[in-house]
Amino acid sequence: MSHSTFAKKYDGSRGVALVTALLLLSLFMIMTLSMVIATTSDTLIDGYYRNSRASFYGADSGVSIVRQALINDVFNNAMPTGYAPANGAPNLTIGTGFPSDITSAFGSYQSILGSSSSGSSASWPGTFELDTTKSTLSVTQAAGNNALCAPGSTTAITINVTCTYNYNYHIVVYGQSRSGEVNQVEEYGTVPLSIVMAPAAAPPAPFSRWSTLFDQYGLCSAPLVPGTFSGTMFSNDSWNWGSFSTGYILNGPVGAHNADVGYIYNDGTCDASAATSDTYRGTTIAPRFTGGLATGQPKVPLPADTFSQEQAVLDGRGGACAAGGGCTNGQPSNTTLAADLTSAGGTAWSGSNGVFLPYTPASSGPPATPAALRLSGSPPAFGGLFVQGNVDQMVLQASTSGSGSTAHKLQVVTITQGSTTTTLTLDLTAGTTELSDNHGHDTGALSGLPENTATNPSSPTEGCMVYVTGNISSNPSNNAPTGLSGPSSGAAIQDGSAVTITAGGTISVTGNITYSTEPVSLSVSDTPVTPAPTNVLGIFTTGGNVQFQPPSNVSTMEVDASFATINAAPGSTYGLEASWNNINTLNIVGGRVQNQARSGASLGQRNIYFDQRFSGGFAPPWFPTTTLPAPPTDTATVQPVIAKRLSWVNASAQ
Repeated sequence: MSHSTFAKKYDGSRGVALVTALLLLSLFMIMTLSMVIATTSDTLIDGYYRNSRASFYGADSGVSIVRQALINDVFNNAMPTGYAPANGAPNLTIGTGFPSDITSAFGSYQSILGSSSSGSSASWPGTFELDTTKSTLSVTQAAGNNALCAPGSTTAITINVTCTYNYNYHIVVYGQSRSGEVNQVEEYGTVPLSIVMAPAAAPPAPFSRWSTLFDQYGLCSAPLVPGTFSGTMFSNDSWNWGSFSTGYILNGPVGAHNADVGYIYNDGTCDASAATSDTYRGTTIAPRFTGGLATGQPKVPLPADTFSQEQAVLDGRGGACAAGGGCTNGQPSNTTLAADLTSAGGTAWSGSNGVFLPYTPASSGPPATPAALRLSGSPPAFGGLFVQGNVDQMVLQASTSGSGSTAHKLQVVTITQGSTTTTLTLDLTAGTTELSDNHGHDTGALSGLPENTATNPSSPTEGCMVYVTGNISSNPSNNAPTGLSGPSSGAAIQDGSAVTITAGGTISVTGNITYSTEPVSLSVSDTPVTPAPTNVLGIFTTGGNVQFQPPSNVSTMEVDASFATINAAPGSTYGLEASWNNINTLNIVGGRVQNQARSGASLGQRNIYFDQRFSGGFAPPWFPTTTLPAPPTDTATVQPVIAKRLSWVNASAQ
């Protein structure tokens, strides 16, 4: 083929290569542009994501920072400066806003980045701000709090109190990145706060709080008389249990200072052990310790004085005498007694035997004045009856006058000294006091009742002290119904009457002494009566024993009272004893406190049904007290605080 023919054949293909090249170039340009756009988009998306996450982390971190600041505030500032029990409960502020130190610190955007030297410069960048208008905080008391815990309470703290509060918060925080994106995070939660408050010193504890308290009870000395015992039992020495068929039922906690207690067998063998039972030669002694046995415990201090019962007769206060005039060693002087005390016959106290009331006799000459009680103190009050010398017989009786709806409740105390019998009649309904004797003397009904102003001075309650300087005793050989007793039938202590019998010497209990209304069931359960009755009796001596001396053998004898035969003087060995006529079962409804565990040889069984009212600080009027261990200074301990997050919301994601 010739050249011309070949050229002619391909003339129609001219420019194809150029077009192809241009097409390929365009394709490459489009692909390159697409890649640039895609890369740029990814870069922008990544930037937006990074900034969004930075603002979220800023907000979330801000919530944690604000919450921790709140916890620190709660822990460090919950208690008022200079806390003391007299200031009452913590001075907690209840409101709807955050503390000013938190709003000031976080109310504007703050960086969450640390310095480069801290190694945190590579952290997500961001800032946060607390929304002070939406964030809220309120304080509420937890359920079951003691009334002493109420914020703003001014009631003095006299017992250990644990107060629990809830700081309920709603935190709203905005997080912001470098580019200005904002993210909102909210958290709802509670910061619980517990504060344990304790007084500088424990308040006086009435000795009536124990169902049994011995100061001296030597290890392996003699076994305790068997029976049922409820309430708290404690010995500053030890306990001794015997091998009796009736055994021991101990329904309250039992404690002892000694590391061991004694298990005494019929052949005289005594095993000392801290265990709750013991076996010897096939015989086991196993008291029923339903409340546990704790040995090696601190001793209970004995009272330093007698609570000034003599002075209580005159002013209803007793212990306050030590701070006032007319007193000698906490008791009224002879001059004061002579000026304030008068017999039913109008004779002033002179130191001779007799029964005296703090009253002013009526005068017959002009200007005539009626008989009236001598009231002193603030509020004005007197406390009862003063008996000089020994008492042959004292009878307590719950009586009534009138009938039906107009009947009056009476508390009667009859005292015999030789040939003179004097009767004190307290009309609890009419509110009058009357003293008379068998020689025709009578004060008439004097307006007012003896009152106990020592326990609650602003609101005194009826309370009668019968203070005897000598003994209230009987002669066991004459089998006469003398000593201290209730009536031959019926109750001794009327509803609404509170009586304390205090003697300087021995007190012989020769008959039943019962309440009109029993405070507990006389059973193993020792169930409190509801509503609690208002009658109570205390029997106290610092210079003798309480002797259970019925005039003949009896099947059962019952005494409703809290007994105290204690004196802090070294060598004092006073206690309750029964070594005369037999008493198959002695029931004490109340409790007993003794210098020394003494003989119960005439007892077959003794049951002590603890008066449950005494466990809450209730006591017979002017009853002796002790001071229990307490912190040396006022204390208020804030327990560790941990927030409870209830809900968390990323509000920006909704």
